Amino acid sequence: MSNFKLQFVTLFGYDYAKGAKELGVSERQLRRYLKANKASKPIQKLVDIMYRGYMPPTGPWSECRISREDNLMLTPWGKVRPSDVQLVHRYKWSAKNSEQMYRNLKQQHSTQDKYLIDLQNQLLDIIGEISHKTGS
Repeated sequence: MSNFKLQFVTLFGYDYAKGAKELGVSERQLRRYLKANKASKPIQKLVDIMYRGYMPPTGPWSECRISREDNLMLTPWGKVRPSDVQLVHRYKWSAKNSEQMYRNLKQQHSTQDKYLIDLQNQLLDIIGEISHKTGS
């Protein structure tokens, strides 16, 4: 059960004219809703949505809301700016590209590593032959 009056005051303060205009009801009707602390179902749903900051009331977003004052998303872990959300996409893209570059370099170096190991074995064989011939 939601508290209509608390939600309304949080959203609009005591600016009944602004709230009535935003909700599409008369100021007189709005005052009735506030006095009863109960509104019609469509108005209550709209206020619930606005109060939650247009975020879904269930699932992973249930603890989050968007502040009407500064347009920040409020989460249990702190405030998030819109630019932070936009940056996540760029960050994931960068991480994906960096991972691909790492895989390519690793593959290139694995070929070089095999070559260097073979070269090292050949050099050790040559040194072993020289040592054997010289008696060292």
